[in-house]
Amino acid sequence: MPSPERALNLTAVKVVICLGAFLSNLSAGMFNISLVDISADLQIPVASAQWVVSIYLLVISVLLPVMGRLGDRFGRRKVHNLGLLAFAAGALGCALAQNEAMLLGFRVLQGAGASMYQATNMALIVSLFPAEQRGQALGLMSTFVAAGSMAGPALGGFLIQWFAWESSFWLLAVVAGAVGVLAHRLIPRDTETAGGRMNLAGAAWMAVCLTSLMVAFDLGSRSSFLSVPVLLLLAVSVGLAAGYTGYARFAQRNSPPAENGFSLFTDRGFAAGIVITVITYMAAFAAQLALPSLLRLSGAEPAWVGLIMIGYPLALVVTAPVSGSIADRKGPLGILAAGLLLMSVTLLALGIGSPALRAGAMVLPVVLLGCAMGMITSPNTSIVMGLAAKSQLGRVSSILALSRNIGMMFGTAAGGLMISGGNGPNGSYVAVFVACAAAVGLSSVWPLYSFRHSSKRKSAEHLHIP
Repeated sequence: MPSPERALNLTAVKVVICLGAFLSNLSAGMFNISLVDISADLQIPVASAQWVVSIYLLVISVLLPVMGRLGDRFGRRKVHNLGLLAFAAGALGCALAQNEAMLLGFRVLQGAGASMYQATNMALIVSLFPAEQRGQALGLMSTFVAAGSMAGPALGGFLIQWFAWESSFWLLAVVAGAVGVLAHRLIPRDTETAGGRMNLAGAAWMAVCLTSLMVAFDLGSRSSFLSVPVLLLLAVSVGLAAGYTGYARFAQRNSPPAENGFSLFTDRGFAAGIVITVITYMAAFAAQLALPSLLRLSGAEPAWVGLIMIGYPLALVVTAPVSGSIADRKGPLGILAAGLLLMSVTLLALGIGSPALRAGAMVLPVVLLGCAMGMITSPNTSIVMGLAAKSQLGRVSSILALSRNIGMMFGTAAGGLMISGGNGPNGSYVAVFVACAAAVGLSSVWPLYSFRHSSKRKSAEHLHIP
């Protein structure tokens, strides 16, 4: 039983770490509403201003594995805290930017800082908190992530209406700087680090793959996903991903696990957790893209649509900590299975009934979707992080964050593609929800079996997996 003073210190550490997760998601959603203003002030096309958002997500995705490895080698606390300061410096530079090049350059710095603390925040929680408190702490992080996503558009809209788009960056700079100082004072120093060399070739490979994918999505959203340039970029991305997978298998077979870094992917439970992360984030974001359009077509006012859609993050905020606590006491497998089942059934119900539902009736499925996501994220994260050795926590934390980003990218693209095409509006919306329900349903079969038969006895003991 920890002393009251230690419990208070751990609570403060937990909140400070989670504030970083809040800031990164807040920054991702604040600027969609201000792109027109940025375009007018800097005298650039709106399509170019869109890269203020896109380049931030791209830099995070590209650098997450690198930063996770740096955290394992040189200390997660050091990388995490430097990331907060780099994020603050990038936001300050964006606020002072006088042209597009400066704005995007400092946005790259801000994304690099966000990748540093995103890659290490979960690893810090797992290393600092005992197994019986880990799920609750990770659930709190999911709450802060959802709160950041929820507050971003609203706060950005308020600031742009009453001040200017630069004020959003000023706010991020001040808050991130303050959180960085608190993190330096409160987070304990790392007790161990790992050796090994950086896989820079793999990082460059992934960078080209993800950049091709992001540019393809950007071009596809402006013109057509079936255009030749988009198809070529998608082919490059898929080819690089397939080539890297083959290389990873070769490296795993021909060198010791401690050197190649790919051994975790041979564990079925770990691979299953990554699959669940990508699929559920893809499904959730595709549904969130489709639902507002469906509600608007049904005649709902924009304010009413926003009120309905806010039910998703609110439900996630409430459910994630509770699910984490249940996972700590009862084991994560049951609550994870229930969440996957609830998400699949909710998406299927939306696919079958959405054309006939009134706007008010949409509140329930939106809330249920948020509840399902809250039931999935905490136990799934606990399982995946529990399968890693302490020396690999930073790497696994970065892989999980990367999986979330990739899921969001795929979900946004898939939802937009299906909504823009198909057999009339209702047919395309039905396709979105049914496809998402099928993906979640299929993803739950093999992963749940794999978790039960994971070869990692350590994880079974700590997480109470039978």
